[in-house]
Amino acid sequence: MNDLCSCGTGGSSGCGCGCCEGTEPLTPRPLANRPGLPALAYRVGRHSSFLETMKARLSSRDFPALAGLSTRDPGDFSLALLDAWAVVADVLTFYQERIANEGYLRTATERRSVVELARLVGYTPRPGVAASTFLAYILDDGPETVIPAGAAVRSVPKPGEQAQTFETSDDLVARAAWNDLQIRLTRPQLPERLVPDANDRTRGWPVALHLKGITTNLKANDPLLVCLGGPFPQVFRVLTAEPDASADRTRIEVRPWWLPPPPVAVPVTPKSTAPAAAALRQRLAQASDLETRKIARGGGSQRVL
Repeated sequence: MNDLCSCGTGGSSGCGCGCCEGTEPLTPRPLANRPGLPALAYRVGRHSSFLETMKARLSSRDFPALAGLSTRDPGDFSLALLDAWAVVADVLTFYQERIANEGYLRTATERRSVVELARLVGYTPRPGVAASTFLAYILDDGPETVIPAGAAVRSVPKPGEQAQTFETSDDLVARAAWNDLQIRLTRPQLPERLVPDANDRTRGWPVALHLKGITTNLKANDPLLVCLGGPFPQVFRVLTAEPDASADRTRIEVRPWWLPPPPVAVPVTPKSTAPAAAALRQRLAQASDLETRKIARGGGSQRVL
């Protein structure tokens, strides 16, 4: 037996006049999701579908007690109560969908959800560490200043990124003269390299020196007087001189004008053992126990020694 629609002419599929539109239940919706989705659709309905479903139930033969409620005016108290319950169902299904998404690694959006899922297999993420970077300040001309610890600096973000705030970890002494620091191209020359070693005549010679300027007029075999801090200057012989115009300096190689003479070997004379042997023979000659040693007194015992 077919049910009649509201106008009494149509069957369960409606009469086509539109009187039955909006009276079909719209919830619950199917919850099936195909694999590989970035998010799960897990809501059985929304506010509008819940409200339309409850209105359709008002005229359903499954609830004959509600047949007397024929009004569909949104301002009616009964319809306002249905609207309130539709809001409740909308909020509940929203959180239900969020909870379902947080239960999978692919769809989780909260860090805590990912941490809890990782703990199921015994994995514990490392604690977060604050990012660090190097800062370069450019100061205007003025006296020396101190940039206090905790001074905030914001990065310049690229398209699609957010600016990050960094803070200085310690007080920083800053000067305008340090705005453009260049790398050191030279190093101090050690005078100890020019001190001759009396025990090693070939130690470290020749020694390279760098002189300021290219107009030194030095050439091979020229004498060069160098003050090394002692009471008397030292004389060195120039072996080579190579001007370097790009660096405004001259590289020379020197060695002492005269090298210290080699140390004199002192011959070692072996000590004579004759006095010790004579004293031992005299001692044995005076010993009282020569007979016990089966050694006769006199020249025989001396020849034995």
